[in-house]
Amino acid sequence: MLQKQRNIAISCMLAACLLSCQNTDNTFDPMFDDLCHVQQKDRGDEWPGAYMWHPGQLAAWLQADNLARSKGRCVNVGYPGSYYKRSEITLFQANTDLDNAGMLEWRSTGKVQLTLDGEVQACKGNQFEIPAGKHKLQIMVTSQSRVPALIVMGAGLEDEDCWTASTDGENWSPVESDSRYCCPESFPDEAQEVLVSIPHEGNIKLKGGEQRLIDFKYLELGYVKMHVKGNARLAFSVGETPEEARNTVISDFEQYALDTLTIAGEQDIVLKERALRYLNITAVEGECTVSKLHFDAEMWPVSPEMGFECDDEDLNDIFNAAKATLHTCMHNFYLDGVKRDFLPWALDAILSSIGADFAFGDRQLCRNGISISLLPDNPSKEDIGVCDYPLHALIGLQQEYLRYGDLKTSLMFQRRIIDQMSVYMSLQDENGFITSSDESWGFIPGWNLQNGPERIGTPAYAQMLLMENFRIAARFARLWEMPELAEKYTARAVLLEKSIKDCFWDSERRVFINGLRLDGSRDERISHHSQYWAVLTGLYPENEYRHLFEDVYPSIPDYFGDVSFEKGYEAIAFAKAGYTSEFIDIMKKIFGVWLGKGHTRFPENFMVGESEAKQLEFYDRPFGLSLCHGANGVAPICAVVYGLFGFRQDMEHPGEYTVSPSLCNLKYMKGYFPVKEGRITIQVTEGGKVQVDAPDNCTVRVLD
Repeated sequence: MLQKQRNIAISCMLAACLLSCQNTDNTFDPMFDDLCHVQQKDRGDEWPGAYMWHPGQLAAWLQADNLARSKGRCVNVGYPGSYYKRSEITLFQANTDLDNAGMLEWRSTGKVQLTLDGEVQACKGNQFEIPAGKHKLQIMVTSQSRVPALIVMGAGLEDEDCWTASTDGENWSPVESDSRYCCPESFPDEAQEVLVSIPHEGNIKLKGGEQRLIDFKYLELGYVKMHVKGNARLAFSVGETPEEARNTVISDFEQYALDTLTIAGEQDIVLKERALRYLNITAVEGECTVSKLHFDAEMWPVSPEMGFECDDEDLNDIFNAAKATLHTCMHNFYLDGVKRDFLPWALDAILSSIGADFAFGDRQLCRNGISISLLPDNPSKEDIGVCDYPLHALIGLQQEYLRYGDLKTSLMFQRRIIDQMSVYMSLQDENGFITSSDESWGFIPGWNLQNGPERIGTPAYAQMLLMENFRIAARFARLWEMPELAEKYTARAVLLEKSIKDCFWDSERRVFINGLRLDGSRDERISHHSQYWAVLTGLYPENEYRHLFEDVYPSIPDYFGDVSFEKGYEAIAFAKAGYTSEFIDIMKKIFGVWLGKGHTRFPENFMVGESEAKQLEFYDRPFGLSLCHGANGVAPICAVVYGLFGFRQDMEHPGEYTVSPSLCNLKYMKGYFPVKEGRITIQVTEGGKVQVDAPDNCTVRVLD
């Protein structure tokens, strides 16, 4: 049995921040973490509509905010590629057709100029009377301090679908908006997190030279607060592990050192924002008593939309820790981690959303990740950074369309999608392949690269990912009613499919090789990256699945010893091939053992079999590994949704679902997860009896 972390009582949590773990419809919601249910702040009076902004601009401003916070806290910050740029001006446009004059009222994040039928209008405060008839209304918002955004009320214009937006006055897109930003006094780029207090019980007495290590149990981002009485000099250090918190070698710090404080009498102390689980307090000299010690964690206001429970408590713990890991990494984006750089990275953001769209369903965070993953406006190859990372954006767009059920997001980013595909088309050779010669970044499928592929050259997995991008782009083009564009993308996908099979399939070993080196020679080594992408894209022959999962995978050196953050994609591949039971065994041996050591979140990389010290190292730094990495919270969720529940859907029939529940080696399981129409609930009892409940407005087929 894994060490139970879920039953740690937090008696003095802010009551307003926590919701009951029992849902109103009486379906179960097992407690996985005392921090899992966090309500939004009280934002004030609501309007019928919500703030609107140009698509991607909120993400651009928030990304800059995250980067500034990162540079102020984190020692090692590096960020490749070019991203969608912030604009200080946004134009909002709507057409009116009123039988009678209507009063329009608005609030904005900056200065407003209103134009009616091309003429600038004088407005009284934040109101303007629109005359009857047909008119073209344009509102320009200018702001240097926050994202240019607008919220309106009246004249029948509250619906976001009435409006388009532009940053240059030439290219117009549907506006981006989110229903939570419906209060004029609460701007969309303000901090959304809620402070949840995690207390340390009892007082701490310290004399000169003494130190005390505090375990807050939860790895989060926030502020440590305390009351101190006495006369002393106190030093503080923090970490994700006791070893990191006790470390005094400043050159090893991943977050800047905290100030040493001199105490004379009584005072309250608030330490600077840090990501931590452990706090080490050292009395450099003097004596004092520390009381009212607590950690105010900055939690994203959200509650779980997915639950799972089975007779295997170890698997329950893995699943619940996965949700907790994702929740910890929700700060404006699905971040890769909270300690080391606090930044959104394309692969991590997209992969995290694939799991978190089921676990939490925050569509705006998903959109933010898609925007930072796509190339910026008018892109060139110099904007790419990591060669394959922008390709994950379309994987996320397809998942977003399937999860939320409309084309809004794809239409918001339509021009950027088309421009991105054009850049990659310009880089293709006669086989349709893309190659990198840039040694600074190149391709990065994950960190388990002992068997390749090399980061420069022509890796097979990246060509598969590119092929899938053309397929997805073609599907969207058909949905956008752009058949010629769809045909162009389809032709590129067909060329790549043939070239990949011709160049990279090893018929003797019945696997895909790594790819081509920069000099054109073949990298004949076998790694897992091209295998699972081949399964996901349908390139791997189904009649060879048994060979792949029973012979090839177990023989890949270091496959079980170095487990990287792309495991969520693998979980889907194992499920698609019918090898969920085997993947659960992998998780229990790797993810489960990690929890058994007392950790409560999943790291960026599992270095199984290494010493405890080695398992904390990364980038040749002793504490460089991120021990709470959102992307590694995805694999257990995908193993449940796509594996145990056997959930399937496709873009051609977005309102039709199939489930094929399989107990594998379990005795029973039950759970629920969201779809765009509501919630699907599944229960399988011993003997294989299946009960499925689904919303009335969708079709769910239950397969044997």
